[in-house]
Amino acid sequence: MKKFAAILCGAMLATSAVCSATVSPDLIAVDRVVPGMTVSELISIYGQPVSRHGDELRFQNFTIEVDDHNKNIVEEIEVRSGTLATPAGVRLGQSAEVLNRAYGIADKVDEDFGETDYEYYSHDYSKKIEFEVKNGVITKIKCKIQD
Repeated sequence: MKKFAAILCGAMLATSAVCSATVSPDLIAVDRVVPGMTVSELISIYGQPVSRHGDELRFQNFTIEVDDHNKNIVEEIEVRSGTLATPAGVRLGQSAEVLNRAYGIADKVDEDFGETDYEYYSHDYSKKIEFEVKNGVITKIKCKIQD
């Protein structure tokens, strides 16, 4: 009986490892904006932000937040409009069905008030990418460094 329990536990652990959808950190970006890059690098690619509000810098098609401890590091990228895509080709307006093909089964799914958030973590859990879905359509993409 102990042998059976040990085999069952081993099989469950193996299954949970297979189900994890952790992704390569290289896939956690939008266009050429990568969490952890410097604000100087960002500005050299996209030019000056349209506006600044505290730790938030707004560009034409995305918003970034800088790190609380290092104001020159991009901590978070959020996209709510435009055609920018992730390295896996996911963009706003696409069906949520593309997420499984591009990133696998989400590490975390949260449903709240008609919205569903799908979260995927990097292999080392240093970064994550989130997709907000309304009525089956991707409406927001957010990439960030994990605290």
